[in-house]
Amino acid sequence: MARGNLPKLLTIAILALSIALVLVSAQPSTVAAGSTGPQSTWTWTSHTHHNSSYDCSGYYSYYSYYCSYYYYYPYYYSYYGYPYSYSNYGYPYSYSSYGYPYSTPSSYALTVSTNPSSLGTVTGSGTYTSGSSASFSVTQTTVQVSPNTRYVFSNWSGGYTGTGSSGTVTVNGAMTVTAVYQLQYFLTVQAQPQSAPTPQGQGWYNSGDTVPLQNASQTIGGDGGRRLVFQGWSVDSQGTQSGSSLNLVMNSPHTVTAVYGQQYYLNVQTDQGVTSGSGWYDSGSTAQIYVSTPVSTSYGVNIVFNGWQGDVTSSNQSTNVLMDGPKNAIATWRNDSTVLYLTIAAVIVAALLIVGGVIAFTARGRGSTQPSARTTTHKSTDETSNTTTQKPEHHRKKTEDTDTSESTS
Repeated sequence: MARGNLPKLLTIAILALSIALVLVSAQPSTVAAGSTGPQSTWTWTSHTHHNSSYDCSGYYSYYSYYCSYYYYYPYYYSYYGYPYSYSNYGYPYSYSSYGYPYSTPSSYALTVSTNPSSLGTVTGSGTYTSGSSASFSVTQTTVQVSPNTRYVFSNWSGGYTGTGSSGTVTVNGAMTVTAVYQLQYFLTVQAQPQSAPTPQGQGWYNSGDTVPLQNASQTIGGDGGRRLVFQGWSVDSQGTQSGSSLNLVMNSPHTVTAVYGQQYYLNVQTDQGVTSGSGWYDSGSTAQIYVSTPVSTSYGVNIVFNGWQGDVTSSNQSTNVLMDGPKNAIATWRNDSTVLYLTIAAVIVAALLIVGGVIAFTARGRGSTQPSARTTTHKSTDETSNTTTQKPEHHRKKTEDTDTSESTS
């Protein structure tokens, strides 16, 4: 071959090679357009990608390679951040239809907790597929903390609301469901003494509740000289609060006692005078009793207090009585006739003195009258004798002796 024809042959070969490359690059688009099955419905027109328009209608289009490459290798774009799928272009099949696991559904966490968080009485926490249903529940509706303190399930809050012990939710995202428990305290109600009636109100109450209490009765009993009288309330043995009612705040466990006092009746009796001291007294207290002295209506006869009888023994008109039970105190009396007897004795003595005096006076009067007559006679005789005869002195003495002897006789 002549040396001058060599450049022409090279030019023809390069031209043929270029035509062959163009034909080879256009061949996949022809096959895709003419194939049967799902691809036959694909229409290559124009497509916006990265803000540029690719015209895939031309067989020898500059972008035909990229259009065909995207068509046969869709995962390539997904891998490099191109989120386009067949559905974007009217093709309803996802990658999973052809065995590509890149569209696996998302999973979300469901957290089931308690309030207070320390109880730990719930189930259901875990990871759930988006759109699935998740069940949860409480394992204990009542949690006993101590004999007089407990927690009681109240309701659900958060991603679910309700008062049942269990529930179900659809998990569409991360969720938290909380079982809310209510703190409760126990109220103990009693009476003192035990024979007294116990007021109503004992039981469990929510923390912070106010409990109204009312005593059963102010006074109980009375027969047989015994009764109970309401005195007040004792809360946790901290003294006694007066009043027939009580409003108690349940901020902790409490014990409330309705305090009644024992009372006894003292009966003071008398058939004379006026008494004082009868009535009701607290057990163990001291009562003072007294009875006045009556005025006597009989002369010389006085009514005198004789002492207390019954449940009280004393000789004093005023005395103290220990009220350790029902008591009867009876005032007794006696008649004192000392004045009358003294009066009678005085009268008798006076009468005797008077009679004795009269008798003595009478007897003395008689005795003094007889000697005077004899004296007068003797004197007359003597006087007569003197007038007639003057006797000697010794004779007169003898005569006087004789007269004396006669008088004695």
